[in-house]
Amino acid sequence: MNLGKLKIYLILFLLTVSGSVSFIVGYFQLGINPSYVYLAMEAIMLFAAFLSFNLRNSSQLIFMIILFVFVSILSFYVNRHELGLLYFINGLRDFLPYLLFPVIFLNIFQSPAFRSLPKTIDIFLYFFLIFQIPAAFLQFFESGAGDEVGGTLGSGGSGMLTFTIYLSTYYLMIRDFDHRQYMKSLWKRSYLLLFWIPTFINETKISFLMIILFFILLAPLKLSSVFKVTFIAALIIPVLLLFNNFYSQVAGKDFFTDIFKKEYIEEYLLGNDNVDLSGNMDVPRLMKIKLALELQKSDRFIFGNGLGQFKGGSVLALTSFSTRYNWLLAGSVPMSFFVFIQTGLAGYLVFVLIWFTLFKRAWRNRSFVYARNFSLFCTISFIIIQFYNDSLRALFFCGMIMYFMAFAASWEDEKKPQLT
Repeated sequence: MNLGKLKIYLILFLLTVSGSVSFIVGYFQLGINPSYVYLAMEAIMLFAAFLSFNLRNSSQLIFMIILFVFVSILSFYVNRHELGLLYFINGLRDFLPYLLFPVIFLNIFQSPAFRSLPKTIDIFLYFFLIFQIPAAFLQFFESGAGDEVGGTLGSGGSGMLTFTIYLSTYYLMIRDFDHRQYMKSLWKRSYLLLFWIPTFINETKISFLMIILFFILLAPLKLSSVFKVTFIAALIIPVLLLFNNFYSQVAGKDFFTDIFKKEYIEEYLLGNDNVDLSGNMDVPRLMKIKLALELQKSDRFIFGNGLGQFKGGSVLALTSFSTRYNWLLAGSVPMSFFVFIQTGLAGYLVFVLIWFTLFKRAWRNRSFVYARNFSLFCTISFIIIQFYNDSLRALFFCGMIMYFMAFAASWEDEKKPQLT
């Protein structure tokens, strides 16, 4: 077995286990601490990464990854009196998927096994998407709509599930999509839209935007596509109405009359005058970011409070900072807040530059007709996640979105159709 095939099997194992362990342990009440399972999977991921650092044409990406680790070490040094080495190492685990998966996937795409990886992921995604439907309904009938409906990603995984479903179905759609015969190609794989069902019952508000992006980004990113996009907009309307019908029955709120209200959006993201900052309720997302900017002063603003602030409580104790500010760190955690609190402005800038490096690489891939569209879809998702949740620290979701970016950056159409 060559190294490329070995890494593909390791990736398949990682995605299968990380994409189901929370659901299996939680639903069947096995009494197993998933933390130990994730620790074993991280060891496998490190092994796969160790076999993958002979990347070609990736010096900028490798430099950014090393720079992020360097900034994290500086952050630890600045906070060495409050943060032990074990906390730092434990906190670094949260960033391993983001740092290592791009290296692993790009390395496989540069190996002789590069065509085997998409075929393997295609099969995996079909099985994954199929299993989400019964898993989501089990959770819905047991707990109702909301964060509990995370499919096989487990309780609290509804946001990750929604992003994964729309990005995965888009990926499977463009695997054999001819933009010149839009309706015919869409009809040919219209069965993929059935996999959206869990997002109709888990009360994830971002689904509305993801549906719009899905259809629009099936058209070429060219000025000449204005007419086609207008046609697509007309096609989207009945889909959005159907989604709104399901959503209103499940959540008791109407997207068009309730969710899109300025007052609702402001309360959802920023809260209102009744927001309790004593720890009795989840602080709204944008208010968390605002409070973090006010909280981090001087060197803390540049280098943060050190890695490990969002770990502990089950095996290790909480850090002194997270003990003082647990009311702020608990609950919904936007990714920008998660990175900024720990690594400051310096770490967050490098964190974003790692993504930008991948995006630039995909944008320049003229050999794949949907490279720009797909990388743009993933990047819009990346931007939303900065203010929405911390899913980029999750091994499964980070593995999937990094695969999509590596695919967009590396894939070559066998027939190489030209955008017109």
